[in-house]
Amino acid sequence: MKRITISLLLYLAIILPGYSQDTLRLTLEQAQEQFIQKNFALIAQKFNVNIAEAGVQQARLWYNPNLFVETNLYNGYTHKVLPFGKQTDLINPTGGVFNIQLQQVLSLTASRSKLVKLAESNVALQQSAFQDVMRNVRFTLAQTFGNLVNEQAKLKMLDLERARLESLLAAFRAQLKLGVIAPYEVTRIELEQKNFEKDQSTLNVQIAQDEAIMRVLLSQGGTVYIVADDSTAGNQNSPGLSQLLDLAFANRPDLQVAQQQILYNQNNLTYQKSLATPNLTIGADYQRLGSAFPHYVGAQVLMDLPVRNKNQGNIQSAKVGIDQSKTTAELSHLQVEQDVVAAARQYQEAISLQQKLTPEYLQSIEEISKNATEDYAKRIIDLVSFIDKIRAYRDAQLNLIDLKNDLFQARQQLNFVTNSKTF
Repeated sequence: MKRITISLLLYLAIILPGYSQDTLRLTLEQAQEQFIQKNFALIAQKFNVNIAEAGVQQARLWYNPNLFVETNLYNGYTHKVLPFGKQTDLINPTGGVFNIQLQQVLSLTASRSKLVKLAESNVALQQSAFQDVMRNVRFTLAQTFGNLVNEQAKLKMLDLERARLESLLAAFRAQLKLGVIAPYEVTRIELEQKNFEKDQSTLNVQIAQDEAIMRVLLSQGGTVYIVADDSTAGNQNSPGLSQLLDLAFANRPDLQVAQQQILYNQNNLTYQKSLATPNLTIGADYQRLGSAFPHYVGAQVLMDLPVRNKNQGNIQSAKVGIDQSKTTAELSHLQVEQDVVAAARQYQEAISLQQKLTPEYLQSIEEISKNATEDYAKRIIDLVSFIDKIRAYRDAQLNLIDLKNDLFQARQQLNFVTNSKTF
């Protein structure tokens, strides 16, 4: 399913039109609402539900009656082709011979109603599959949104640090002209500035890729710049593992697909067994001059004789399909259970790391870069110590942003594995 989702996104990214360059600021809730309203992948999958519903409508239809009409092409008495003249002599007919038959196929085992039940179970199967596509694509939306928040926060932090470094560099260049400092110090700071610019460039590329995915999911054409706003992030309270498992078992559409597949195969077995008994065809026919009587009216009964073909191959296939779908359902149940266990563990680890971020630690990080710049400008520390401190500050800030994203992604993972609004 994930491969299908990615393929849909890549395809839609190619065909989306437009070249606007507006800025779109969205919270996750707003993005999800727009996604539901416009998403192409969901609309495409919905067509499968509509197709299945059309299959139910088709299954309810009766067999069409069969009308057979025959006449003689050539009259040997009159030597006329298609002799449709009025018939006056029944011994030496000069008109045409007519044979009319009307037949209707009847099912002796109510196979049509069984086919309707099979088609209805396919509708339920497609509806569950639709919900699973929706679950996967919404998860992709949430993941991408969180990544954008993460990347844009990092870019903002790097912009601030680069500006601070540029101010220091401008001051040092002025001192270099006065001969106060050595040229290598300016060169070394310039190199560090280039490292910042490289990191920013890498982030910009990743942001562009995630924005492309977001534009596809939100049906936004062109190059709309999407700003992810996490100001409405939810709370951090999570239900216990037992409650999470109950939510997953009740709400996961892939589990429903597995159960619906069993029902579908069971209905298919019933339908295939009904086909072992052949249909009955009844009819009536009228013949003018084509039988022992000038005007012959007869009744017809037709049936295939199930001597060798009793549909035993399709029946056996349906039985195997039931066993196969039951095994798949058991594996799906186990997979859902382990998905929830792993997601709960991931969330607890993210919470644990967040709780270790004390106010004192956060305050000390904020002071690293500021103090390093001031101390270096005053020559309290040397160039090596200054670069080490600003790198330590950058790594610490990036780590804090990543920890925040880890928590966000862990919460979205729990929403995904339970298919419920846990957060």
